[in-house]
Amino acid sequence: MKGFNIAIYFDPDLIKACVHDPDGSYINKKFEYEDGVIEEIYQWLEQYEPSKTHICLIENETAELLADELVDSGYHVHQVTMHQLLNWFAAEPPSTPDGTPMRAMLRYLEEEQPREYESRTPQTEELMEMFDELDALEMADDTDDEDSLPDAILRIMKKQKVNATHAAQQLIPDVNERIREHLMQYPELMTPEILQDFFPELLEALERPKH
Repeated sequence: MKGFNIAIYFDPDLIKACVHDPDGSYINKKFEYEDGVIEEIYQWLEQYEPSKTHICLIENETAELLADELVDSGYHVHQVTMHQLLNWFAAEPPSTPDGTPMRAMLRYLEEEQPREYESRTPQTEELMEMFDELDALEMADDTDDEDSLPDAILRIMKKQKVNATHAAQQLIPDVNERIREHLMQYPELMTPEILQDFFPELLEALERPKH
């Protein structure tokens, strides 16, 4: 891969990065785990032109937050699992030791050219919009000003001659179902709280004793 190839490794104690420069040299960088570290990494990466920079990350929640932001900014991001990396390493051992996990990740990036990561930002924004829609419906009975109610509620109130709470209750199931369908299509957006709220039957099934 032409340009700058960068591996970022989330070590238990430090976040370590290694840059493979187009001239063949390697540059190492370390980051402490502290508030704002993702922004610090992002600012450090700004010295590399996004369109000419490929970044390899091992999948985890922190890496995904960084990956989304980097892809949204135009970087080429490649996420791999530790399982993929170990299997490849066993099948394709280096002629000389890589020396560090970052150098191994760079070799994997350059030899295997894994597919590029797609940002979850559009799907996350769509989910947040549906959550906002649901919140507005659930708060309808606390609203004194009818003009602030969602248009869908006002239409039902006018057509059926019902109050805001009754109108909102008719709309909530549809929004809940749209959220469930979106989460099933993009399960990577699921959090334990979302799972509890929208898929309680799955948790019940998991907790139910097997006979």
